[in-house]
Amino acid sequence: MSPIFAALPPADLPTMAYHPAALHAAQLLGARGDSTHTVRSGDTVYDIAAQHGVSTRSLVTANNLKDSGRWIIPGQVLRIPQATSAQPTTPTAVRPPSATTSRPAPPAPAAGAVTVRAGDTLSGIALRHGTTVRAIASANGIKDARLIYPGQRLVIPGAGSSSGSPAPSAPSAAPRATTPTPTPTAGGTYTVRAGDTLSGIAVRHGTTVAAIARASGISSGSYIYPGQKLRLPGGTAPAAPSAPAPRTTPYDEHNIGDHKAGEKVPDTFLHYRYSDGVARSAAANREYLAAATVPGRDEIKKLIVSTSKRHGVDPTLMLALSYQESGWNQRAVSPANAIGAMQVIPDSGRWASGLVGRELNLLHPEDNVEAGVAIMKALLRSTDKFDHAVGGYYQGLASVRQHGLFTDTRSYVANIKHHMRSM
Repeated sequence: MSPIFAALPPADLPTMAYHPAALHAAQLLGARGDSTHTVRSGDTVYDIAAQHGVSTRSLVTANNLKDSGRWIIPGQVLRIPQATSAQPTTPTAVRPPSATTSRPAPPAPAAGAVTVRAGDTLSGIALRHGTTVRAIASANGIKDARLIYPGQRLVIPGAGSSSGSPAPSAPSAAPRATTPTPTPTAGGTYTVRAGDTLSGIAVRHGTTVAAIARASGISSGSYIYPGQKLRLPGGTAPAAPSAPAPRTTPYDEHNIGDHKAGEKVPDTFLHYRYSDGVARSAAANREYLAAATVPGRDEIKKLIVSTSKRHGVDPTLMLALSYQESGWNQRAVSPANAIGAMQVIPDSGRWASGLVGRELNLLHPEDNVEAGVAIMKALLRSTDKFDHAVGGYYQGLASVRQHGLFTDTRSYVANIKHHMRSM
């Protein structure tokens, strides 16, 4: 996994791309009789030119686009040249080209109901059922689209349906997770899994960190590692697992507050050391994901492939990158607070949210993969050098441009190329 940079947004590229003057510009262009197109998340000049029946060169020239239009941003209004034999079509939602030559159509909406699973988001549910977040929220009386929870039943509106039984109102907030009462036991052993912490193990087994440390012959502040055997003191048995209350955003140094203050948490990786806020946030995210239901590695790989194809990014590259970063493990959180299968830090997650046009929650598998793929797509579009794009995911593209690839970055790029050949 990346030691420090972990999918950093390049400092010299746009982040949240919103244009308050877009409507005014569109009105001016429309008044002159020119056709316009408002850029949507995922658009490229090639998509827009094909959609309106013009050449990419004429589109770039008409709008004075730099770098051959490599970087256009959502909300930007482009003028469509009139010198074309094809009539411009009404703008529709344009999917980025996939790795194959065909562009799959979105699934047709179908009325029905779904039960929310751990890690689900309204945007993900809407995408799978060919509808919109707004339509689902309206059908279910949801005021805040972020507040859905595992077990909740949602009505999926059908295509063009305006009638039907009224949907039950969703609660205004997710219910608190209840912790079952531990039952007596005679102790035993526990094998540490990736993402485990002593405090998390103690909570699940109804005991304390100090008690596990004494029974296992370690100190309360000791680092634990996957595969390590710990002795559990007698008195309680593991509580039945229950999903933690869903979080709408990961912990970071701005929202961690006093959580885990005073606890010994990992704050170094290789030769890098992180601030107390970053280290505590990483520990809190690690503990959250250790108790959450997440997809297995095979499911993560399938999700990476489908998301990469949707964005027009080489799935083999993204599979190799995720393997290098986390081993396709959504529970992985580095001391730098790089989260999930794609090892994206919260600041980069906010940048990726601007790229795709919606808020991404890095704790959710779908959003985590979406963020990683969107970041790599932006890097590939921002440099002609493959090694710089891949290295930019690890080191940050601005740093690569200023300093070149660091020694550890060159090793990182070489590893990913090796994984790509082995996939």
